[in-house]
Amino acid sequence: MRHAKAGDKLGVLPSHRVALLRNLTLALIEHGKIKTTTRRAKAMRWYAEHVVTLAKRGDLASRRQIVKLLGSTETGKPGHNRIRVAIDKVYSDIAPRFKDRQGGYTQIFRLAQPRVGDCAPMCFIQYLPGAEETKTKTSDKSKKSAKEVKKAEKAPEDKAVKKEAKAAKVEDKPAKKAAAQSDKKVSKKKES
Repeated sequence: MRHAKAGDKLGVLPSHRVALLRNLTLALIEHGKIKTTTRRAKAMRWYAEHVVTLAKRGDLASRRQIVKLLGSTETGKPGHNRIRVAIDKVYSDIAPRFKDRQGGYTQIFRLAQPRVGDCAPMCFIQYLPGAEETKTKTSDKSKKSAKEVKKAEKAPEDKAVKKEAKAAKVEDKPAKKAAAQSDKKVSKKKES
């Protein structure tokens, strides 16, 4: 029996699971938002949030713990190191964004469409936007709402013009029908 065995195994061996969660965390740090299955997103949320918590401390020991969490910093390509770039991004962009926040740095949005093939439930996981980003988004929304108000003011005038044009068309239809019928009668008389 699996008593007191917490955590989702994700159906893979432990080494595979660690590699999977490391790669998902790196992708989230690099891109800010990733699409994955709901089970994987819930399992990697701890990794993503723990990296930010360690980076908020800002000391050398926490930087080394992040390296240990995300994997080795040695790569085959000289000059390019994915983990070092990700750690620099965490320290420069992500950790300062959550300076005043105590945990809960990620957000999971479930998608309505399951994955094609195995019907696994899918979701987006992302880091929460910072205070500056939300302010700019709300100001954009206020600009949009001002445009919508102007459209709404113009809309009654446009509707009135359209109604008048429609009424004129309705009045013209009986006259056009009568003219068409008289033309048919004239053409029949000419043929006879």
